[in-house]
Amino acid sequence: MSALRAANRLFVLPTVGFTLGVFTFIKAWPDESSTISLKDPSNSPSVDKLLHRKQPLVLQRSDVLNKIAKSTLYQELISNPSVEHLAQSEKIPSGHRPYHVGQGPLFGPSKLEIDPLIFHNLKDDTLVVFYHLGSGLSNEKNKIHKGVLSLLLDEGLCYCGFPLLPSKRGVTAKLSINFEKDVPADSTIILRAKVSKSKGRKCIIDGSLESVPSKGLLNYITGSEPTTGETFATAKCILVEPKWFKYLNWLHVF
Repeated sequence: MSALRAANRLFVLPTVGFTLGVFTFIKAWPDESSTISLKDPSNSPSVDKLLHRKQPLVLQRSDVLNKIAKSTLYQELISNPSVEHLAQSEKIPSGHRPYHVGQGPLFGPSKLEIDPLIFHNLKDDTLVVFYHLGSGLSNEKNKIHKGVLSLLLDEGLCYCGFPLLPSKRGVTAKLSINFEKDVPADSTIILRAKVSKSKGRKCIIDGSLESVPSKGLLNYITGSEPTTGETFATAKCILVEPKWFKYLNWLHVF
C-alpha cells in the first residue's frame, strides 16, 4: 500500500496536474497580435478595433504617455531601426492577461498606470522599459514597495535574456538586487537591462531602475542631453534553461 501511495504522490498526481495546467494554458493561446505604440494617433480607427485585445487606452495616463513620447530617450529609441518596440500587453495573450501580475492585479489607476513600453535591441542584447508607478503601489511613507520593484527587475531582466537561450525560455536561478534609493509614488521610471554573459543554457543579465533622464543646469549651459537618470536600484540576474525545456519546443505556448 505504501508503494502505491508513493507512486501516486510522485508520478500520478504531478502528471495529472501538469497535463491539466498545460491544457488550461493552451486554451487561451494563441492570441492575435498587432501593434499600438505612441506613434499611433489617438483617434486612429484601428485603436477601437484593438481594445479588446490590449489594455484599453482609457485605463492609462495619457499625460504620462505624452510626456514619455516627448522625452529624448524615447525619441532615440523609437527612431532606432535595430530596436523592437511594443507594449507589454502585446506579449501576453488576452486570456492570460487577468492572471499576469503586471497586466492584471497590478495594472490600472493608481497602480501600473500605463501599459509598460518595451524597447528591445536584439543586436546588442539591451532592453529599456518605461513604467509609471501610482500611489496604490506605495507604502505608508509614500514610497513604492520594494516587492513591486523586485518583480519588475526579475521580469525585465529575464525578458532581456530569453532570446539567447536555446529554446528562448528559462527560469530565474538567482536575482541579486541592491536598493540604492526609494522610488516616490506617482513616478515614471525606466528599467535598463543588458546581457553581460551568455553560454549554452545559462545567461547573466545586469540591470537597473532609474528615473527618466531630465536636463540639469549643466545640460542647459553646455547644450547637451542627459543620458541617464537617478539610479534607484541595480540588479544581476542568472537565467537558466532547465534541460527538460527542450522537450517542449514543439509546444509553442510558453
